[in-house]
Amino acid sequence: MDNFNELHDVWKQAKTPAPNRKNNLSQIKTNKMKLKQKEIKHASVLIFTGIFILGLMLSFDGKLQTLPIMSAMIIISLACFLQAAVMFFNARKISQIDDSNTPAVHLQQWLDFREFQKKQRRWNMPVYYILLSVSLAVYLYELLKAVEFWKMALAFVLTYSWMLIAYFYFGKRELKKQDAKMDGIIAELKELETQFQ
Repeated sequence: MDNFNELHDVWKQAKTPAPNRKNNLSQIKTNKMKLKQKEIKHASVLIFTGIFILGLMLSFDGKLQTLPIMSAMIIISLACFLQAAVMFFNARKISQIDDSNTPAVHLQQWLDFREFQKKQRRWNMPVYYILLSVSLAVYLYELLKAVEFWKMALAFVLTYSWMLIAYFYFGKRELKKQDAKMDGIIAELKELETQFQ
């Protein structure tokens, strides 16, 4: 009888809570949905931007419809469309991650997506900004070649300063937010995996 009472006391003192899989999975699903929606939202904005630039190009009068200006605006629009396509592709890859799999398989899917995303980042943003920079340089030069040099230089400085801020500050900040969400998902799945082994 003493053994039973000792066992009963030990059982009462146990502080290990049961794993709360439902809350962890709902948080993972929420983060997954936020990542996907952000990709779709940004892609949609880029598509509208590309269409607006093409519409603006078509509304120019005859003096501004030169081959360099038209080419630059088409390349800028194409850069927007290509970046939107990459974002839609990422959203599709996020959708393909199956929440109903075991934590180990689910974790591996996120790790695979994370690795894909790292490879993509190495070439995607630099290519996008190089295309944009070269096209804008041609556009600005052609548009402003008749004005005084200091005005042209000011336009270039302001434009490229903004692009550098967008790339190195806003872009990096956005990537950190995405990484934090991804790290959260992966950490939750690792915790679930250890709990259910």
